[in-house]
Amino acid sequence: MEKKLNRVVLYIKREYQPSLLKEAFKVTVKNGRLVLFITFIMFSYYSLMKFADHLVLEPVLSSFVANSMPLPKNGSFTDSDLALYKPFLKDLRFILAFKFVEWAFLCVVLMFSVAASVHSTYEAHTAKQLGLKDMLCGLRGKIRRPLKTSIWMIIISSASAALLFFTVGVVGVMTEGSVTHYLSLAVLVFAALYYVGVFSLWMLSLVVSVLEENFSGLKAIYQANELMKGKKLKGFGLMVLLILISAAIHKTFACLASLAMAEKVAFVGGAISTLKIWPYCLMKLFVFAVYTLFYHELKQKQQAEENAALYTPISAIAEF
Repeated sequence: MEKKLNRVVLYIKREYQPSLLKEAFKVTVKNGRLVLFITFIMFSYYSLMKFADHLVLEPVLSSFVANSMPLPKNGSFTDSDLALYKPFLKDLRFILAFKFVEWAFLCVVLMFSVAASVHSTYEAHTAKQLGLKDMLCGLRGKIRRPLKTSIWMIIISSASAALLFFTVGVVGVMTEGSVTHYLSLAVLVFAALYYVGVFSLWMLSLVVSVLEENFSGLKAIYQANELMKGKKLKGFGLMVLLILISAAIHKTFACLASLAMAEKVAFVGGAISTLKIWPYCLMKLFVFAVYTLFYHELKQKQQAEENAALYTPISAIAEF
């Protein structure tokens, strides 16, 4: 048993290379000023949205619920009931408009953070450390491409989720008893593993979208999938490690907030729930840094294979 565990540990060290995480951490520290700038933008957005939700959206939601109470429940209404719908529809329009603006700003902030983090990490690792002005100048044309790629990945993920739900439904209809339970559990385990792989491909596709010209959407996804051939297990392992680190950070702050609430120190609990946004943003940037270095490693491997294929015929002719 001990030998098997040692083999597993050696395999993880060889295949998943904790040195990649260490190198990503070093590059992130090296880009300290840029990382703080990007994190500040993300932190400002999430903090302002949290404040706006509390100050603006919550009263409208309360009004929306209150205005929905007197509405007819049987689906039939008279002309006098039309007046009841006006405040209800007004609140509904406001909520939808608010959420649309919130999501629009979220897309801008996230795509900026992806492009800035990937570009600065790649330059710091392969060429030089960028200043703020150099980084901003280098982002021209690199922000829209990750958005297109993300839209396609959302479509693929949603279609996969629909197919998995359909599979669970078919299993529930076609089987019964313990067979249904075990088959449904197997489908759910497969879904969890599948989506870890999807998220890994998603992150690498975003990196490809930023670093390679004319690659976005399905083209970037296909390119990322080609790069990961033979290394998908490593990408899967990296994503598992990053998910575990993120879960540990989230759990730590959740425990601190719950302890503060248990001690009835609401202000401290609120401060902790706000401060946890900062490590959440840093973790996002760290994930981008890890997959940028993973991309660089895969790109070097691809170029080495192409060079080997190019020079093999020449060496064969020389030997002949």
